[in-house]
Amino acid sequence: MTKGTVNNSVILPVYLPSGRPAPVVLTGEEAAELLRLEGDGQRTLKFYRDEGQLKGFRLGRRLRYRLIDVIGFLQKKAEEKS
Repeated sequence: MTKGTVNNSVILPVYLPSGRPAPVVLTGEEAAELLRLEGDGQRTLKFYRDEGQLKGFRLGRRLRYRLIDVIGFLQKKAEEKS
């Protein structure tokens, strides 16, 4: 895998800080937990969505996040800092 890409062919287990395995489709609460957002994580997720940095989608009435998108977001943020 080259730097800055997400390998979609290999799925490695990802765990939430609570120790539970992360599902492929995350709720807002699970995405905030995985990103370890403090305080109002939903507001922070909305900020990143509005800025176009993180994709979310509606499933019924609820907003969801794909695990692969959250991981890609983390990779981009990590590269920005280095």
